[in-house]
Amino acid sequence: MSVSRMEKLTAVLPRADADALLRRLMRLRAVSVERTDGGDETLLPLANEARIAALTASLAEIERVLPVLTKRTRRKKSLFRPVTEVAFAEFEADGRMENARRVVEETGKIVSEQGKLRAELETLTARGRALMPYFELALPLDFAGTAHTVFLLGSLPAGVRRTALEAATEDLALTVDIISAQPGGIYISAICHKDEQERALRALSGLGFTRARFDASHGTAKRLFDANEREIRAVHETLERLENRLGVLAERLTDVEILADMERTALLAEESKRRMDATAQCAVLTGWCPARERERVTEVLEHFGAAYEFAPPDEGDDPPILLHNNGYARNFEWVLGMYSYPRYGKFDPTFVMSIFYFLIFGLMFADAGYGLLLSAVCFGGVRWLKPREGMKRFLLLFGYCGISCIICGVLFGSYFGNFPLAFLENVVGVAPENLPRLSLLPSAEGNLAVLFDPLQNPMAFLVLSLGVGAVHLLAGMAVKAFLLCREGKWLDALCDIVTYWVLFAGIGAVFFYKTVGIILIASGAGLIVLTHGRRAKGPVMKIMGGLLGLYDLISYASDLLSYSRILALGLAASVIGQVVNILATMKGASFFGFLLMIVVFCVGHVLNLVINVLGTFVHTSRLQYIEFFGKFYEDGGRPFVPLAPSDRYAEDTSPEQEATNEQ
Repeated sequence: MSVSRMEKLTAVLPRADADALLRRLMRLRAVSVERTDGGDETLLPLANEARIAALTASLAEIERVLPVLTKRTRRKKSLFRPVTEVAFAEFEADGRMENARRVVEETGKIVSEQGKLRAELETLTARGRALMPYFELALPLDFAGTAHTVFLLGSLPAGVRRTALEAATEDLALTVDIISAQPGGIYISAICHKDEQERALRALSGLGFTRARFDASHGTAKRLFDANEREIRAVHETLERLENRLGVLAERLTDVEILADMERTALLAEESKRRMDATAQCAVLTGWCPARERERVTEVLEHFGAAYEFAPPDEGDDPPILLHNNGYARNFEWVLGMYSYPRYGKFDPTFVMSIFYFLIFGLMFADAGYGLLLSAVCFGGVRWLKPREGMKRFLLLFGYCGISCIICGVLFGSYFGNFPLAFLENVVGVAPENLPRLSLLPSAEGNLAVLFDPLQNPMAFLVLSLGVGAVHLLAGMAVKAFLLCREGKWLDALCDIVTYWVLFAGIGAVFFYKTVGIILIASGAGLIVLTHGRRAKGPVMKIMGGLLGLYDLISYASDLLSYSRILALGLAASVIGQVVNILATMKGASFFGFLLMIVVFCVGHVLNLVINVLGTFVHTSRLQYIEFFGKFYEDGGRPFVPLAPSDRYAEDTSPEQEATNEQ
């Protein structure tokens, strides 16, 4: 398979139609706009930078208020909320767009006002806390003293004793009164003669005195505190009123979300113009279009009277990559994207990878119970929650992998670990020797496996794992041979791939037909030594190249051993499941036992499911990326990112959109 064929699009159109054309192309989702050469000095920038700045500011304000309104809406919340279908043209014509702008503006003002009020509230609260220790002081806080005395007000650390205070001030004309003692300190007032002020402050500072200042605070502490509390209540009332208003504005959340998508779409269209050039009358667009979308794009271009040309990629071009697979394999494309896209014109391994991914995932997490639960959750989520395309593909991949888990679980007799057997033995009371045995292989214990129980026959499971790994590696080599043949390099396919197959066949045959195996091993090794140095100069270098080719067997053996992780992951999930089942059924058939079984079963197996799905996903992907792709894959492609409208919240269903969809 190969990636979708791309064509280079060049179009010239009236400058005034550039915005409308871009919006129509965005709806098609079939054209990516590339930067024009810009080599002609007569060409001018097309983008309106002032409009981009205005749209960016508007969108930033909308994004600022959306969480505020979302938090307060009474609309039913959903993890995968469906996209709102609305005709944008009608939304604007009916005045809902301007109303949404006013909601955004008012919400922004309220949020700013709330911020100021909360800052004021913090100041008032701190002021109230500062006033509380001075409630017993009868003098006003702004009292500074008389004509000959100075009044000092402040606090000492909590550990200062009265005796220490008296000792420090005994030779001063100073009178000290303790107003209150708090956990945070001792609050005092002092009166001294003006001539003694400096000495008094030094003496008190030696004890850790901190002077309190209540400038422009006429009145006693209690009176000022009561006034401060009235201000706090007024601020709270204002905040409550603003909060109630936000609740009313939140009822227009859907309109604000629609406005967000409209503004973002307009911004995307305007930013796309940065990759275009123009003259005073015309605009120039260059980009890429999938060949299968050419007819639809042509209709739009002709509608705007554009002069256009579709051309195949030139040598040196770097066309974007658009993967094209059937409905099943399409769900595995994002796994390929996590690694790297193939280079343009090269092989797309998604379909082949999806088959092995399905198989290896099931072997690593072979449990019918977990698989059934995984498939039910994923397929049910797609059916009932109707997620976006990316999340839909994510769920479908794990849904299909759940089917593989069910199949392998039945083969290996795992249903939430060994829960059926544990239930029969510990709750029902069936003797161990009477437990059912369905395995095709002999076993000493009861099991429900159709094939064999991996815990009882780990060597059989290891052989199976390595056998699947061998097929996986051979498939990668087969893909490489196919690609070489497709390029006309038949000799390379024969010398670099088939020779190893002869050697591998001999290694496998030696266990059954020793003579045949030895002949095949000798033939394969000889062919490798003779052919793998064919590009080297001189007989010595050719032989050295051939020996190095034979040395690659170590790499193949290392790759094969990597598939033992299938055994490790499979046994880990089974052992954890069995431990959970032992804990769940340990109290037998009592009421408390049933209650314990339900709780431990649900919590333990859900945790086991989550942990092992994550581990299985990582290791299955690793086997594809390293062992499989390493045999043939040519990466380095960049994904095709077409012009597309923002549809995070809403989808345009205006007549123009419907007409485009019909095309």
